[in-house]
Amino acid sequence: MILTRRQMIAGGAGLFATLPVIPATISTLLADGEASAPGTMTNGTGCWDVTGEPGPEMGGFLARKQPSTGIGTKMFARALFLKKDDEMLLWLTVDSLGFTQEVVQRVKNFVSDKLGVEPERVVLSATHTHSAPCASWIVGEYSESYVETVLMPGVEKAALMTKDTLEECFLVEATGESDLAIDRRGRATKHVEKRVPALGWKRPDGTFKAVLIGYTMHPVVHCSGLIHAEWPGAVADAVPEFFSPQTMPFVIQGACGNINPGPNVNVNTLPQIGRTIVESVADSLKKAAPTPPCLAVRGRCIAVLLNVYDEEAIIRFAARNRRTPEPTPEDFVGVTLNRTVERWQTKMMNHLNQGGADHVAADVAAIVIGNRAFVTSPFETFSWINPELAKYTDVDCFAMGYTNGCYNYLSHDAAYDEGGYEPDGAELWYYNFPMRRGEFERLAENSAPLVKQAFAAAQRR
Repeated sequence: MILTRRQMIAGGAGLFATLPVIPATISTLLADGEASAPGTMTNGTGCWDVTGEPGPEMGGFLARKQPSTGIGTKMFARALFLKKDDEMLLWLTVDSLGFTQEVVQRVKNFVSDKLGVEPERVVLSATHTHSAPCASWIVGEYSESYVETVLMPGVEKAALMTKDTLEECFLVEATGESDLAIDRRGRATKHVEKRVPALGWKRPDGTFKAVLIGYTMHPVVHCSGLIHAEWPGAVADAVPEFFSPQTMPFVIQGACGNINPGPNVNVNTLPQIGRTIVESVADSLKKAAPTPPCLAVRGRCIAVLLNVYDEEAIIRFAARNRRTPEPTPEDFVGVTLNRTVERWQTKMMNHLNQGGADHVAADVAAIVIGNRAFVTSPFETFSWINPELAKYTDVDCFAMGYTNGCYNYLSHDAAYDEGGYEPDGAELWYYNFPMRRGEFERLAENSAPLVKQAFAAAQRR
């Protein structure tokens, strides 16, 4: 049976019996078919500092001086391992703008090799903070040193920590709402995703081992030259305040391609913003009865078509974006812009002359936990993806971007008529051609069967 968001399943009062803590061994983690205790799932967590030192350029903003000059808040890689019978998930979320496909593949290979989790059940999400050292080529200069000496070791250590923290936990669910975000485009088809989905993993003594909270809002607070986790970091900081100091926060980003913070969100209000988002679900999560600990992950690669330019169109697009005359070194915006234009033009010409593909391979997944599905994709996806998914399934879906890569904006059909940065110019910063019109809707249509498959598999357990 597939459950909708309107269906509630009450847990029995006798669920909170004494449960054993699983021995923290790799053999236990990888035991094939080992059953969890009735009504529970296995939960492991890990967290590692990936802040690094000031100095790398940061991604996501053109109009700021580079490089980073200080640390505003710490940055973290967090890992959540879940196991229910023969289903496993190793989900990592990192305070970063996004990741190259090379980084994603390296993380999947590492987790598969060291923990035995199949690559399709390894998920790497970015919180999409625009104040992180560059782990991709989006606006800022990619920092190989940061990626190799800080980010990758931190992600690996967070993943490995999960095997030493395994416990049997009850699953609880809640959904809140927040009005903090606005549609930054302000066009006729404006849309905002207000939901705050939350999951909690509760020990038999009633304490929370981990709490997952999601929200859909670009982390684009201008923190000057400071490395900063922005609102996702503020939510993570607030979770222990509402639960316990030992509760592991796990913050995920929604499909916020068209959604920015509203006027009340700024660098000074971020701590309170974090508390506001957590507060919207904390009481409900604490009072929630255990829900059946369903777990399933289904994924596939979907070919998302590119609008491949010819040589004339490449030259024309580059000329339109290039600043002339050549900017002086003091004009940091112009220098970054022209540097990006030259690289984009070179890469696109090479793509054309070498017969490059007319598509990108999008690693898409449906993650079912309890009664809801998290649908991931490697794009800056417009929030309209949630209503689009609802056309094909009544399962409670929360769509996410910036997961297992970050190719480009993916805009819904009407945006191509309305115009604007996302459908008409963002490809410059992604060193790619734009996505073809209609691919947004096709992605949703092709993702929905994964949701159905995952829910069917989860409900059978």
